[in-house]
Amino acid sequence: MNQFVKFISQFISLSNEDTIALENVLSNKSYKAGDKIVQEGSICNSILFTVSGKSRSYFVNHEGQEFTWNFHFNDADSKFENYFLVDYYSFLRQTPSHLTIEALEDIEAITLSYTNIQKIVSKSINLEKVASIMSATAYENVHKRAFTLLTSNAKERYLQLLKDEPYLLNKFQHYLIASYLGVAPQSLSRLRKEISKP
Repeated sequence: MNQFVKFISQFISLSNEDTIALENVLSNKSYKAGDKIVQEGSICNSILFTVSGKSRSYFVNHEGQEFTWNFHFNDADSKFENYFLVDYYSFLRQTPSHLTIEALEDIEAITLSYTNIQKIVSKSINLEKVASIMSATAYENVHKRAFTLLTSNAKERYLQLLKDEPYLLNKFQHYLIASYLGVAPQSLSRLRKEISKP
């Protein structure tokens, strides 16, 4: 079974007909490390499911500073939002993206285009439910991430990372973790020393 279909099947039972319809509109895509999978200002026309490799989504603020919005990978630690390479707002609204998605390693992905998802959800209640679950989960994740950035200080964000996503520290470089927390690399180093003190 296709990895994307297998993943979706964890959330909703698909009939053979639904499975075939979904598999027929999926395609494989490869990217090299350094490739921009989605570029800020372009419309995100596809959802990509990570099969292998690591990437990140990030935005640049008005002062030119980069902030990592999310990390994307597929392994035992992955949460829902880690699997998918997509700016959901751009995808759903078909408007220019505020995010850039960059391959940190060579990426293998399964892609589902906006046009094809519209076709299949119009013909299947179950596939419409799949799209609804993905949209709802994406909204929850965006809300949680934005709320954390707006209401927590740097130390609180770091402690939350240690609690919820400690594995990120071993998967991604120091400066990327710093940009995920919204701090300078030097500030992250100070935080780590402060918190590691007995």
